[in-house]
Amino acid sequence: MTDQVVKVSRLDANDKIAIVSINRPEHYNSLTAQVLNGLKDAAEELTEMSDVRAVILTGEGNYFSSGADFSLLMALQNAEDINEARIMAAKGAQVCDAWEAMPQPTIVAIEGGVVVGGLAIAMACDWRVMSEDSYAYVPEVKVGLNYGMGSLPRLTRLVGPAKAKLMSIFCYQHKADQCLEWGLADYVTKNGKAIDKAIELATEIAAFPRLPVQLIKRGVNVAANALNPATGYADTEDLILCSKDAEASQYRANTINQIKKK
Repeated sequence: MTDQVVKVSRLDANDKIAIVSINRPEHYNSLTAQVLNGLKDAAEELTEMSDVRAVILTGEGNYFSSGADFSLLMALQNAEDINEARIMAAKGAQVCDAWEAMPQPTIVAIEGGVVVGGLAIAMACDWRVMSEDSYAYVPEVKVGLNYGMGSLPRLTRLVGPAKAKLMSIFCYQHKADQCLEWGLADYVTKNGKAIDKAIELATEIAAFPRLPVQLIKRGVNVAANALNPATGYADTEDLILCSKDAEASQYRANTINQIKKK
């Protein structure tokens, strides 16, 4: 169905449940253009599969996703054509929109970190299950960028405006128990058990009649997300602006050099 950097399978015990896995564990499941394309393709293809009642999203290994690969950031910064830059910058938001638009309920199983773009995609899904040592992290200011991918409206809706600013400006790591308290996570499990809880929820959903479940999801999303386009429309242009800003670019270069030295 998709390239192997994104794997799509059915749960053996119940083929009404699909499991989508980001498969770059050696790179902490960072998001390359290929991964983003694979996630968008998976969402669009599963949307058309009427026999799929629930979808689980996870990451291979012990880490959900470290967010955008540096190759994406450098390609954006080095793009000479503004339209090319806009196309690249919009890809992440398109992935989130595709996952949010899926009629099936979606559950994210998180081990390790859920970082920046990984968190953006997780917030576009219906429920998030985190293991007790996992954490959410938005370090975009540290690399001289805004928080894009349509993330700020979703983050603000989930945790409120003050905490959304705290998470995305101060660049703190937030452990699973705090995410649960704030409403960013819905369940916290023992380490290594997030996927088990996600499967438990998906199995329960799969036993319900499909149509009312999907209509309720649609109704809630329409009510909750109605203002997303009005409040998040500019983040693609903001991302391009930050990528070209001299002060932000120098800050980003210094941060990347520090990471490479570690």
